[in-house]
Amino acid sequence: MKNIKAIVFDFDGTLSLRSHAAYDKYRHDIKILFPEVDDTSIEFEAIVQNCMTWDQYGTVSKRFVFDQLAKTYKLDIEVTNDLASKWLDNFHEYQVLREGVVETLKELKKHYKIGCITNGDSKGQHSKLDYTDLKQYFDSVIVSGDFGIHKPDPRIFMESCKQLNVLPEEMIYVGDTFYADVYGATLADCTPVWLWPDKERPCNTDVHRIYSFTEIIKKIEEIKNQVD
Repeated sequence: MKNIKAIVFDFDGTLSLRSHAAYDKYRHDIKILFPEVDDTSIEFEAIVQNCMTWDQYGTVSKRFVFDQLAKTYKLDIEVTNDLASKWLDNFHEYQVLREGVVETLKELKKHYKIGCITNGDSKGQHSKLDYTDLKQYFDSVIVSGDFGIHKPDPRIFMESCKQLNVLPEEMIYVGDTFYADVYGATLADCTPVWLWPDKERPCNTDVHRIYSFTEIIKKIEEIKNQVD
């Protein structure tokens, strides 16, 4: 049996519904850029969906997204640059937690040390965690912007192990991004769990996978009961 002492989570897309937050934030900004377009129309929705495509799950800078907007729709580049630079000012206010997050964290905290490792700007990521009131459940919070290293660099996972006082093989790491989360945790010798709701997305590697956040407790028990 595996001796698991810590469960550590990614934030964006794992604890939060990052796509929902981005969608609502883009709708807000598109209303500013296109005041003449009915925000219930298919034209408005098409602009927003373009932004969601360019956004690439939040892995690119907002300047890239708004540059694409400016080029595609012949917008004033100064206005789009201003919106891009202000993206993080209130993005935390759009955060939506996945179903069951709080209840699951409360239950897990009874039995394990709980942590969070999240890539991103220090102010932006801490604001999200504060706004969603999740810090109270964590024994360790690591924001890449505070450390100058980012997932999948194994050193950031090792730092989490150090703060939680556990060995890498005693940690389960849950995340939605295969490269940053699954690959990174593997490089650090932690056990990754990939949260990806799209059951049609293929994966040719034998990794622990869940399709909803509420499956995590059951998956942890499966991992613990594995024979090395």
